[in-house]
Amino acid sequence: MTAPPLVLQWGRERYMLKYDDEDLRDTTLGQFKEVCREVTGVPSSGMKLIFSGATMKDDSSPLAYYGVYPGASVKLIGRKDSSEKSGPVTQEEREENAIIHKIDDISNEATDRLSSRMQAYLADAQLYVDQFLSGAMDDMDTEALSQIKNSERKKLDDAYTYMSETLMQYLLKVDCVECPPNADKARQRRRQAVRLLQSWLDQIDAKRTSVKQAEATVSQ
Repeated sequence: MTAPPLVLQWGRERYMLKYDDEDLRDTTLGQFKEVCREVTGVPSSGMKLIFSGATMKDDSSPLAYYGVYPGASVKLIGRKDSSEKSGPVTQEEREENAIIHKIDDISNEATDRLSSRMQAYLADAQLYVDQFLSGAMDDMDTEALSQIKNSERKKLDDAYTYMSETLMQYLLKVDCVECPPNADKARQRRRQAVRLLQSWLDQIDAKRTSVKQAEATVSQ
């Protein structure tokens, strides 16, 4: 199962970073700061990273040491290096920044709308398998059990349909964002958004398949 993205919050900006449990054990705070620098432009020496209300200070310690987990939110405090760019912002850069913000708005809206629903669906689907397809409730009245099972199955189907259709809509929105030939950062951000949304679609598809496989095994 694909791990939910780590959320980096910097002011009003939010960035979805792919880190699973193994990555969090292997990535030190110092290495993560470099990733944050590449994403935000804030110098690693001038940033403060906060998780669960506490500032992470030891750059040699892995993120897992601080309790960071897939899907968690890490807050970044800091400013871009003013010496990074002294010239005025060009029209092309303004246009690219506007495209990046548009892509981020789509990703953030999808996250707000679907992240908790997706986690609930994955948990409910596993609970359905454990309760109704493992023999755990075989001592119940057959008719009553069938009614409950059918009701829970319909809830899963409705949740899957809603999420899959909504994810496809967001994928289409991202795909429709046009990036000029030289807008490399915008194209990279668009690829990241597509990977995030597609990973969620893959997760619910995989869970739906596993439920069907469990049902097929029981019916044999």
